[in-house]
Amino acid sequence: MNMLVVGSTALAHWYGDTAIEPKDLDVFSATDATGADVFWDDDFTPWLAERRGTAYATPDELITIKASHAYWDLRNGSWHKHMGDLLFLKKRGARIIPELHDMLYRVWERRHGVKQVNLTLEAADFFNDAVRRIYDHDSIHDSVAYGERPLYESVLKDGATVQVDMSKVRALSYDDQVRLFREEIYATALERQVIPSDYTCSPRWAYAWALRRTITSLTKGWSARFIVANYDVFYRPDMNYVARHLSRADRLIPLEGK
Repeated sequence: MNMLVVGSTALAHWYGDTAIEPKDLDVFSATDATGADVFWDDDFTPWLAERRGTAYATPDELITIKASHAYWDLRNGSWHKHMGDLLFLKKRGARIIPELHDMLYRVWERRHGVKQVNLTLEAADFFNDAVRRIYDHDSIHDSVAYGERPLYESVLKDGATVQVDMSKVRALSYDDQVRLFREEIYATALERQVIPSDYTCSPRWAYAWALRRTITSLTKGWSARFIVANYDVFYRPDMNYVARHLSRADRLIPLEGK
């Protein structure tokens, strides 16, 4: 097999009227296909050579393709569509194929560029826009912590104040891993959107913005893959994080001169 139908046409093949109506035909193919939007990379050759059966990407292949796109926020605005399709597929039992995901990630990395994430920086320092910072970043974390202290403090490298020890992160329970990343998303939403707006912007919108930026700009490797693989858990807040933040305002440390 040297051609594979992907995208909305493949979704419609498997899910009929419940899927979004296809507006184009996307294929992975080493040769031109009339009327199709064709993409090819030589790394596809072993994968497609081993496939049997349908010329349409299976649901597991489709969710894996969608997940592999999640780490780049491209100018064409495709990120939200990829993540919407990922949710659609996951709700229907599709599962990410790890080996295929890793191969596709390498393909997109060559196409879109290596993610430049400096994991030694505080979250706020990943952003170079002119948003006014009012409170110390760590104190914002403290204001939305699930427990008495933010979870990130328990996974820092010994003697470090910012750098995370991934072996400690991976040793956490699944629930605490989710809470760890949620605390970061809540703190980012507050610092970069909610607080600068004087608490007038939509908390739900700010959370969605921060979730996208966490995946595409603040994390890479295992952390980014974990959030994407569990996007159905993360895509909505699990608490009124603004209310929690305001209820713990005594923990906030104003920056000098603010």
